[in-house]
Amino acid sequence: MELKNKRIVITGAGSGIGKETVLQVLKHEGVKVLACDLNEKNILVHPNVIPYKCDVSKKENLDKLLKDADKKLGGIDIFYANAGFAYYEVIPNADWDRIDRIYKTNVFSPLYCLIALNQTRKDPFLFIVTASAMSHLALPGYAQYSSTKAAVRSFIDAYRYELKPGNQVMVVYPIATRTKFFDAAGKKVPVPFPSQSPETVAKKVVKGIQSGAKEVYPSFLFRFIQVLDRFLFFILPVYQKIEATKLESLKK
Repeated sequence: MELKNKRIVITGAGSGIGKETVLQVLKHEGVKVLACDLNEKNILVHPNVIPYKCDVSKKENLDKLLKDADKKLGGIDIFYANAGFAYYEVIPNADWDRIDRIYKTNVFSPLYCLIALNQTRKDPFLFIVTASAMSHLALPGYAQYSSTKAAVRSFIDAYRYELKPGNQVMVVYPIATRTKFFDAAGKKVPVPFPSQSPETVAKKVVKGIQSGAKEVYPSFLFRFIQVLDRFLFFILPVYQKIEATKLESLKK
């Protein structure tokens, strides 16, 4: 897919991967972006960027977003469901509202938007979602976050076969990305090793769009370790134990 003149919606566009993706797609002629974030003041100021305040955890906001995208952009060629957040914690108790909050943002929102677009759009579209490497490798401290990303990955693996002709889905699996993501996850949250920059992820996303990729792994090292672990089964469990030691300080 060529990016020239494409109409793009990006959620979580005020920081990190979302904001960097806005910068990368604007390098292509005629691109228009509806940049969505909880705080529209964080959104890049640019003639081809329309700032849009939106809490994607609420159904009524998503319905309005899709309608407003048609009005403001004239349609949607690419929808990037990037908004999401994590908890870094030793889970203290059964808290329904806390579980509900993270699932509404990380799972319900992208699933709902993809289904709605697939059922209502006449013109083909590309749907992109940030699923995280933790959907493959759950890390201690991120039990709830990892589960949300695994749910998204599993859903799309099956839902691909229900997409109408011409509609496409691309799943992005970044490793730990050096953004404010970890600041929002908790106090003094250690960034897992290895890590990468949001620019690296955004550039890979753009390449994935252009090549028609179904999956994007911005970190070659993570992909290599995944393959290696099929033969040396101890690698990923050892890595999880190392990350578990970092979690011990929260238990005290």
